[in-house]
Amino acid sequence: MTEESGIKHRPGRHRKVWVVNKGRLLFFLFLCVIFLTLCWFLASGVKSFIFKQLITVDTLQPGVAEQDYAGQGILIKQEYLVNAPLKGTMKFSVPDGERVKAGTTFGVLMASDMESASGVRQYAVKAPVSGVVCSHIDGLETILLPGNLDVVEISALDKIKSNSPAGQTGLVENGQPVAKVIDNLAPVYIYGLFTEEDVKQIQRQKEPVFKIKWENQVIEARIDKVFPGEQPAVLFIVKNYPDEILHHRKINFHVTTAMLKGILVDERSLVQRDNQVGIYLVWKGFVRWVPVEITGRLRGQAAIQGKDIQPGIRYVVNPTFAREGDKL
Repeated sequence: MTEESGIKHRPGRHRKVWVVNKGRLLFFLFLCVIFLTLCWFLASGVKSFIFKQLITVDTLQPGVAEQDYAGQGILIKQEYLVNAPLKGTMKFSVPDGERVKAGTTFGVLMASDMESASGVRQYAVKAPVSGVVCSHIDGLETILLPGNLDVVEISALDKIKSNSPAGQTGLVENGQPVAKVIDNLAPVYIYGLFTEEDVKQIQRQKEPVFKIKWENQVIEARIDKVFPGEQPAVLFIVKNYPDEILHHRKINFHVTTAMLKGILVDERSLVQRDNQVGIYLVWKGFVRWVPVEITGRLRGQAAIQGKDIQPGIRYVVNPTFAREGDKL
């Protein structure tokens, strides 16, 4: 007779066994590959579409880039005042800005004369020298003269506020300035006010001749003297100038220190490849990289030339989003 054990045995659990169908697995993997491939092509297409929208295309054209500095200038010129010989009424017979020879009558002064039958006598007002007649009198004619540059306090010129109005005909006093004649054959000086940094840049120019732009006109000038200090300035000497500038005392102008001519592109349009610089051209609708030679750089622009570089050719302005062979 045997004793029963106190341990109870539980019936064992049956584990499920998954049977993998190789055919179905391969089909599933095939579908995954197809799906991922479609996603890749779709993403590439969307990316390519977005990049094409971001690409900017322009046409190569010749141009000019300039390095300009804005300045405010005081004109110093050879001027000769004409004063009224008597008290009376002044009337000009020559328009303002007219060129006259020395001794030419450009106005008539009518003064009271008790000895004449009409009670009025006319006095001819003549030009003391040859030059341009100007009625813009500001009281600086005898101070701001080229011969006085060594004694005039140049630093005080920036206090001159504006140009004087043109003189008018009418009653004048004895000895009162009625007009002036400006020697248009003598050099004109421009005392130009600039920032300290601009003066340094202007001094760095190697060429002795500067181009000054005033009222859409270009004037050639040379530096006569540079004034450092609290108000930096450059004194330019000008020999060939338009007569219109003589009527002004204070002018706004730009001085050009550098110029670049040729087919110009933004420096960001250049693409470096195999230690050679080039640009992306759009040739028959496709993006194509071509090498170029840079002949100069100025203010973020580059002048280029090359075998395939000519006006009218389309090129990619922002090559960051372009690739060789892209169709645009």
